[in-house]
Amino acid sequence: MIAQHLKIRILILGIISLIVIMLSCKKAEELKEEDSPANSGIITLTEESLKLIDLKIEEVGYKTIPIELSASGKVGFNEKRLVHITSRVSGWVEKVYVFEGDKVGVGDSLVSIYSPEFLSAQAEFIQAEERLKKIFESDSIEYHTALTLYQSAKVKLLLLGATEKDVQTLEGTHHPSSHLIIKSPLAGTIIGSNVVVGNVVEKGTNLFRVSDLSSLWVTANVYEKDIRLVKRGQKVQVRVSSFPDKIFPGTVEAINDVLDETTRTFKVRIEVDNRSGDLRPEMFCECVFKGELRKELLIIPISAVQTVGEEKVVFVHLSQTSFEKRVIKTGDEIGDQVEVLEGLKVGEKLVTEGSFTLKSELLKSELGEE
Repeated sequence: MIAQHLKIRILILGIISLIVIMLSCKKAEELKEEDSPANSGIITLTEESLKLIDLKIEEVGYKTIPIELSASGKVGFNEKRLVHITSRVSGWVEKVYVFEGDKVGVGDSLVSIYSPEFLSAQAEFIQAEERLKKIFESDSIEYHTALTLYQSAKVKLLLLGATEKDVQTLEGTHHPSSHLIIKSPLAGTIIGSNVVVGNVVEKGTNLFRVSDLSSLWVTANVYEKDIRLVKRGQKVQVRVSSFPDKIFPGTVEAINDVLDETTRTFKVRIEVDNRSGDLRPEMFCECVFKGELRKELLIIPISAVQTVGEEKVVFVHLSQTSFEKRVIKTGDEIGDQVEVLEGLKVGEKLVTEGSFTLKSELLKSELGEE
């Protein structure tokens, strides 16, 4: 009986010892996996290897950088300073004073048109003015009728293209002019002409286009991803290939709300100072938008970021020969820099050049463990 109890005790002790040994082996394997460079993401190089790798290390920190983006564009007329001059009377051209490319000032004569309609309107005005003079000013119906006819005849002359000065002269002399002289309403350049001496013109005939070229509009094509960085009133630098070393200053005046489905861009209108006269409509140009400074952003060079699988990683310098793989989450790319949202802390030392070599070493170590 005693011998049987002894056998049972020995059997139990054996089972317990076997369990302890198995647990110890499993724990050892877990510790080995934790210490494995492949699983921990720690890369250790020899000093000899480091001498062969051209690594650049920078300290991670907040940076203040300007927003700057570039877009292609095209120079056009400033439509606020562009007029189409049309004929308001029927007749024919007697004399042309200016031609395409000529500079004109406000009130300069452009073309002289003989028009029976204009002669008739002047005669109506003279009759209305003489009738009004014969009636003493009063509250009578006759006076108000005469005054209404006078005002109506004057307005008709002005609508046909006569100036206030022309009307005053006619009122003082009672000598109608045989020709209507059309004058420029603004100072600028004749950019289009459709008149030749002897041409018959009808009401609405397009005669001239006049534009003040000292201010032009540039239409820039800004990509969908960048449009949030563009604001009204923002300063823009415009460059053209004809003057590669010259910058034309501009200001964002309007942003189109409709996206072009083909180019995936928004049209942005920029008013550009062209008092030098060097810019010409239809020129292609480059537009550099200058934004406000963005502060307190954790920024690192894009060259520091590598892709491993579906993760974006960087390498943090731990010691003289050790580096740690760190998975990060990135934000906006600004030039050759990228914003880091998660994964890095201020003050950590980051490999900014040579990270591809460390990535290769990491992949080799992982393959070796497999």
